Parts: sequence; C-alpha cells; structure tokens
Amino acid sequence: MSQGKKHVLGFSPNGGQLFASVDELGILRVWNTETNTLKQEFTPNLQLSGPCTALTWVLVAAQRPKRSRKSLSTQEEPSDQLYIALGTLKGGVVIYSLAEGKIERNLSGDSHDGPVTSIAYDNAGLLYTVGADCRALVWSLEKERCISDWQVGPEKPRNIVYLPKSRTLAVGSRQLKVYDVDTKELVETFTGHSGEVNAISSVMCTDNDEFVLTTARMERVICFWKIEKKGKNKASSCTLLMEDLAYCLSSEVHDDGQLRVASVTRNGIIHIYLLNVNSLSAEKFVKPKTSLQIVSDGADTVEPIHALASHFVTDTNRSHEILFGYGNRKQIQFERITPNYAEKLNVIVRADPKKLYAKKKGKEQALQAAHKTLAPVVSQKIVEYNSALPISQKKVQNDVPMEARLQHLQIKATKQGAGKLQTQSKTQLLMQALHSKDQAMIDAVLSTHDKETIQLTLDRLPLEYVNPLVNELSILIQGKHANVTSAIRWLQVLACTHTSALMSEDKQALREKLGICLGVAEQRMHCLSDALQISGRVNLIISQMKRNADNHLNESNVLIVEEEEEDEPADTQSDSAKGDSNWSDLEDQNISLNSIADEDLAADDDVAADEDDLAMTQGSDDDDDDLSD
Repeated sequence: MSQGKKHVLGFSPNGGQLFASVDELGILRVWNTETNTLKQEFTPNLQLSGPCTALTWVLVAAQRPKRSRKSLSTQEEPSDQLYIALGTLKGGVVIYSLAEGKIERNLSGDSHDGPVTSIAYDNAGLLYTVGADCRALVWSLEKERCISDWQVGPEKPRNIVYLPKSRTLAVGSRQLKVYDVDTKELVETFTGHSGEVNAISSVMCTDNDEFVLTTARMERVICFWKIEKKGKNKASSCTLLMEDLAYCLSSEVHDDGQLRVASVTRNGIIHIYLLNVNSLSAEKFVKPKTSLQIVSDGADTVEPIHALASHFVTDTNRSHEILFGYGNRKQIQFERITPNYAEKLNVIVRADPKKLYAKKKGKEQALQAAHKTLAPVVSQKIVEYNSALPISQKKVQNDVPMEARLQHLQIKATKQGAGKLQTQSKTQLLMQALHSKDQAMIDAVLSTHDKETIQLTLDRLPLEYVNPLVNELSILIQGKHANVTSAIRWLQVLACTHTSALMSEDKQALREKLGICLGVAEQRMHCLSDALQISGRVNLIISQMKRNADNHLNESNVLIVEEEEEDEPADTQSDSAKGDSNWSDLEDQNISLNSIADEDLAADDDVAADEDDLAMTQGSDDDDDDLSD
C-alpha cells in the first residue's frame, strides 16, 4: 500500500490473520483479526528514518537446520517468519520484526530523494520501491542494500504491483506502465484514467492470464488491464462502476474461473462484484452484485460506521466469506461474513467500536483498582530464612532495646539554611502524585499558598517531573479563581527555579507546553482595563458616602442655657449679655447670617427698654419732691 491512498494498510499473507495500518502521523499498528485486539504499536524514530509512508508484508521462510542422526524425529519444524517492509519519508526502507516488535534491519545503499510512495515484494527476497524522485529501486533482503534502479518518470509514480508470472512491475501514475524487472525496459503502457492512480491490485487467472486492477482519484470506476508485455496506449478490458471513490481493492479467483472483486469506497461502503474471467467485456459497464453497509445499533438514531479494508478469505472451508474491518484508524473491529447476493444492499447492524473500547477500558480500570495492592518493601539483609540447621548454628542477631527503637521512631525536624525546616518541603508528595497521577494528591499539594513551602518543594524537584507539573498547572489554571491564584504562584516559582531546564527545550515545544497558560493569562489581562475602571468608580462612590456620613449636623441640643432670677435688672441685663456672649462662643462657625441679625435686633430692643425704665424712674422722683414741698 502507498502514500497516495487514504490509508496505508494491508492484510498478512497467512489468510489475513493480521492487519497492519499506518496513520497520518506515521505510527504503525498491527491488529489480530481473529481476536480483535491490537497486537503491536510502533512509533518510528523521526530523526533516523522518519514517518512510515508505505508498507508491504514479507514472509521469510525459516532456515531448516541440519539434523544429526541422534536428533529425534519428533523435532518441530521451524515456522516461517512474518516481517513488514516499511518505506519512510526520507526515502529509505526498514524491516520491522513482529517477533521482536522493533526495527530489525535498515537497508543501506542508494535511497530515494524524497518519500517512498509505494513498495512491493516478489516473494523471492527482492523488494521494489518507487518514490517522489520518479525512480524505481530494487532492494535485496539477503544483501540488505539497494542493488539496482531505473527511471520511471516523468510522471510521479503513486502505486506499484509485482506480477510474478511475467516478471514485470506495473507502475501506476496517470498512466499504467509495465516494466520488465530483468531488462528494466518499458514493455507496455495503458491509458484510460483522467487522474492519478489511487489503488492498485493484481490477479492471476487459472489460464495464467494476469490482470491489473486500478482506480484513480476523482473517478468512480475500476479498470481491468490485461498484461501481455506488448503494445502502447492500450484500453482497459473491463470497467466496474462504483457509487463513490475507492481507496482499497481486493480480488480472488476460484478454480471455476469465477472472479470476485471488493472495493471499499470513501463513504465506508463495500461493493462486491462477481465476474467470469472468460467473458470480460469492455463494451458494458459492470455494476456491483451486492453492497455491504455497517450501521450502529443506537436506540435513537442509526449512524453509519465506515469500513476501512476488506479481504477475501482463502480458507477452503470458508471460501465464500469476506473479512472486513470497520471503525476508525485507532479503534478497529474485524468480522467475517457471507454476503447475501440475492439482495442489492446488506445492512449489518453492529456496535460502534468507540463505545466498545470505552466500555472495555472502563472494565479494565475497575479491575485494576480492585486488585491494586501495595507490596511491602523488605530489605534482603534483614530477612531471615528458615533452615534445617539447629538453632546453635544459625546466626543470632543482636536485638535492639525497645528504648532505642522508640528514640529512632521520633521525628526530628532538621533545619536548613536561613532557619527553614526541611519538613515544610512537599517534594516527595509531589513526585509521588505526579508519578501515580493521583488527582486528589496533586490537588492537595498544589493548594499550598505558602511561598516558602513552594520554593522548598521546587528546589528539590528533579527535572523529569517539570513537564508533568507544567501540564497539571495548565489544567489547574483553567479552573476557579482560587485554583488560578494557586497555579500562578506555583508557575511563577517554577519558572524562576527551573529557568535553565525550560529554556533548554525547543522553542516550538516550549510554546506548545506553555500555550494554555499564556492563553489564559492573555484572556484575563484583556479584561484588566475594564475591571480597573469599574473598581475605581466603586471606590469613588464608597468614599463619597463615607464623607457624607461623617459631616452631618447634630440634631439633639448640645448646649442648654438656664436663666437665674436676680433682684436688680442691671444684673439681669449683664447676665443675659453674658449668656449671649457664651452662646456666640460655643456656636459653630457655620451659623447663618440671618440668626446673627436677629440677635442684634433683640439687643437693640433691650437697650431701648432700659432707657424707658430710667426715664420713668426719674419722673417718679420729681413728683415725690413736689409733693414734699
């Protein structure tokens, strides 16, 4: 399979028991189709080889060891070994071992100047690859290097398939070109596709006729090409119709000449065609005999589930079955089914693989939590093993007195520099929480607000725990205000303490790591100006209310004046004058001008009354004198 398809995938040659696929990130996954389990997952070294862009299965026959006369006749024969040949983004070829679960060999020699677009195996120890540099390379598994190459341009090749009978290599681009692998010459060309070939497959009939099946991008047809090693610009022998674009093809020929073809389309439907090899015609288009569509068993709505790949079962007891996988690239379910050719559409109701994997993961976590136990850590030097020797021959250890044991059990807080207690540090708790991913313990440690405790904890934190701590702080900073305050305090001390460790990382990796924290900080700073304006207005209103409350006038009488009765009016006048002066002294400075004017008028009236009294008194005295005379 090649890079040009939606998936880089393929079934194993041992009846499809294994299925290998490469996702968009170049990660290889190997599935067991019988048990529906992920057997292996491999992430290549991006610096050495780069992501995987093409794959093919390689079945290597095991070496038969020489038996001696003394060897038993019942000795088991070594089984054949399965490998996966991977084409990389950097133009090289590596061999992945299923037994060891890693890259076993890197083929040396010449390589492509660009990514490998497709790879094929001839079952005789040779690999053929084509790349973006428009070259075809031949690799020897025995010599572990590239042995020859030739040009296949000028069009960029997308897919190749090896034809064992004619010893030719079919290269698909916009045209289909057939090259002789021995002479490296172009022997045959086919035209008919308007776009680049998207998927390719080959089939050999019972009469040794070889056919190549291709489908192109932006086309809804499958073309049959008969290989005869002669001719140019030849047309297709037969054309099959589809409802959508296809990215996976598989075929099978029975002994009676019946040909079965399956195509997996872009919308996740599998089309199955039944043909007779001897009656292929280019004049009439062939429609699918039946189609398979997988849907979910939801209670509310019925949603389609996409099929990813299909393969015809080669077992004689199950020759009428078809093996297919459905789901997504990370969660795939496989099933074998016998299609009902009497119906045009076979609807298969199955559970969504996402729900199955989620349920299975939940059960595994519950089981692990139930069986989670703490194993005691025992020093091997203290363990005393039972033996058959008498007690006198055993090594008798001196018992420590109970008083000494109790003294050792006492916890003494040791002081560090500047008078800080070592017990304030929570480094061990933080390391244990990050290692076990215990969220409750992580929240308990990160809820610390004491800056000295945070500094002591981060000073002794190893560098391998810095990245997990940054991730936890990024999650915490998205929560409530109290959590944000604590997270910012931890992040500030962490950036000051482990600055060198953070700056030593790649700029892009550091940006991705601190991206959430920077985004939250930028969002909160965006509202800072509005918040400050609102806070200033509220403070101004509060200050004005306090000022008005402090400056109110007293409503109750503060000064009470009591007048005493005197015999002489002059004393009364003087006392009233004194009372008026005292009232004027104790009165506040804010007395209005009207009250002052009223007091002046009252004083004038008193003076006039006094003058009238004096005049009357003098008048009475003169009358008395006249009477006496």
